[in-house]
Amino acid sequence: MTLPLTPIVPRVDNPAVVIIGGANSDQKWQTRARAVIGSSNPATVQISSGGVGRNVAENLARMGVSSALITAVGDDAEGDRIRREADAAGVDTRYIIVTPESTGVYTVVLDSSGEMVIAVSDMAAMKVISPDAVNARRSLIANTRCLVLDCNVPASGLIRAVELAADNDVPVIIDPVSVPKADLISAILAAGLPLHTITPNLDEMFRLTGTTGSSRADLCAACAQMHASNVRNVWISLGSSGSFLSVLKDGTQRVEMIAAAPATLNNATGAGDAMLAGYVTGLLRGLDEFAAARLGRAAAAITIESAETVNPSMSLAALLARADATGTPSFGSFSS
Repeated sequence: MTLPLTPIVPRVDNPAVVIIGGANSDQKWQTRARAVIGSSNPATVQISSGGVGRNVAENLARMGVSSALITAVGDDAEGDRIRREADAAGVDTRYIIVTPESTGVYTVVLDSSGEMVIAVSDMAAMKVISPDAVNARRSLIANTRCLVLDCNVPASGLIRAVELAADNDVPVIIDPVSVPKADLISAILAAGLPLHTITPNLDEMFRLTGTTGSSRADLCAACAQMHASNVRNVWISLGSSGSFLSVLKDGTQRVEMIAAAPATLNNATGAGDAMLAGYVTGLLRGLDEFAAARLGRAAAAITIESAETVNPSMSLAALLARADATGTPSFGSFSS
């Protein structure tokens, strides 16, 4: 795959991508054998920096895309570590808010194969991402090339961010994070605001549309419902089965089932965040949505082969090498 390896030049003095989303301490527990529900399971634990927004920002920085992170952390050791590690990875951390609340915690239980059993989170620190907090960073948002959001942010803060992006022709890409939090996307659409891309998994898509079917025809119909609500692109994660992308262009819906890239599963946590970062990287480097999504699947493959939430070996060169191995073509162009 041929793409320039030089870092993406930001618009004016601002990062190419602004991310408003969660940052937290990740606690990953993995059972030593197949998980037995309702019983104590011998396991190992790994603690690292995480959060959808933070993970996307670090992946983007490692892919050569300048990124700024707007999030909230506590005035505690975990918050200090998150800021320090993000800064070391190349993320612009100057816009992070330090709050009296404790830094958020995300705890996931994985079975011995690396698949999720259950996850819980405490993201109370994010409540400070209010409309006023977003307004205070309006120049940053107005001058970026892409705004990435996750639904760890309160609805009022999300809506204000999308309003600012719409006023300045900045495309918005948003991740629902979880089934309950997917309702925040519905709140954005109810406000009449446009979204460039949403990235739900199948259960989150069911929540957004009220549908239940998972056949190709079912997914086409569900995506068409989202297109009618002012969402240009819908990219549904299907886990190990790959993903389904629906693009509305010039009034025509185009869809593609994108197979997962071959990889040896070590840890599935963070794969979706890497996929999103790879997709954004592809768009900003001139790929159309389908080719950008295939670049995203290459990023997911690299990620799940590492025990870390963000693979420390992630880079644009590694991403393009994996994309070449999975047949990702280069074509099309991105317009906001």
